[in-house]
Amino acid sequence: MIYGAGASKTVGSEARRLAVGKDPVLLVTDKGVMKVGIPDKIREIVEKEGLRVEVYDELAAEPTLQSARRLTEKARERKYSVVLGVGGGAAMDSAKIAAAVATNPGDVDNYIALYEDRVKEKTLPKILIPTTSGTGSEATMFAVVIDAKGVKNFMTSPKTLPDTAIIDPLNVITCPPKQTAASGMDAMAHSMENVLNLGFSPFSDMFGLQSIKLVTQSLRTAYYWGDNLEARYNMSLAALLGGLVMGATPAGSNLGHCIAESLGPMYSVPHGIACALVTPYVMDYNMPACIERLAMVAEYMGLDVHGLSKRDAAMMAVQAARDLVRDLELPVSLKEVNFPKSDIPKYARYLFEERQSYYFLQTYNPRRLTTENVIELLENMYEGRIAGE
Repeated sequence: MIYGAGASKTVGSEARRLAVGKDPVLLVTDKGVMKVGIPDKIREIVEKEGLRVEVYDELAAEPTLQSARRLTEKARERKYSVVLGVGGGAAMDSAKIAAAVATNPGDVDNYIALYEDRVKEKTLPKILIPTTSGTGSEATMFAVVIDAKGVKNFMTSPKTLPDTAIIDPLNVITCPPKQTAASGMDAMAHSMENVLNLGFSPFSDMFGLQSIKLVTQSLRTAYYWGDNLEARYNMSLAALLGGLVMGATPAGSNLGHCIAESLGPMYSVPHGIACALVTPYVMDYNMPACIERLAMVAEYMGLDVHGLSKRDAAMMAVQAARDLVRDLELPVSLKEVNFPKSDIPKYARYLFEERQSYYFLQTYNPRRLTTENVIELLENMYEGRIAGE
């Protein structure tokens, strides 16, 4: 991992170090990132090392199976020496998939299986450069794909980890405010869910609590004052730590991502916005089973909890998370994203009967799910109501 303002300048030497022979570098990005010029700057740095670069920017806005298949065709049509992912989570995940499937046989769909490593052969070398501060994909062994059922699933393998991750806050300054807010709340969700997770350890807390602290301190500034380099620096670090914490607990998340990653594809809610909406209510839902952990979170959020009971401190953390979402001008209720209230019982059954097994919630979510309490959670989310108020 190479971190810091101006770190992108190292991409040429890293590509040269990883490249085998004279085959070109495949740079994977999307048209939105292309418009702000970051991939062109990266390409120029790599080409100064004498390497040819071919740019692929035909990615879909969401990481669909069809988009992954088109990219795979590109990755297989000729030999490449390195795959370079430049962009947000979809671009970096797509680069991981391209690097893996280029050297492994069969369809992309064959490799999509949460917590089952189906990638047998060594992948092409990978360099990932994030242009948002949220997904932490540059530090995880997951690559998200919306599968044939229209639900987010994952390619999961240590082989998908990048050979080099380059985290340069200067690449994030051009990130628009709404995307800054949404991606920042994705980082918050990763860290909060791993702290409020029965698989936590001092090692995971080291990453997760520090990420929560940085997001709370810096996300508002990054949203309202996008060229503030200190805020961008802190958010880039928060996202990286949020990616690292997902590899430091057995589950990698809790009920929050279980909801957010199905709410998005099923109800057309962008992932970061779904994370922002869900996080305060899942904190509230889990609070009875992890009051002391949430009280500790309150301190890392910079809240004055002196003299308060653990319960009151925990409730302050829940309210502060919802206040953060409001300050970022993001939705704080399901009704604001046009979720049909009549779907609540059906969606709750889906989460309880089908989706929770993806995330090992029976083992690691602090509070055991029932259809009834998930319905209550969704009703609170719909109304924008914190249960303890």
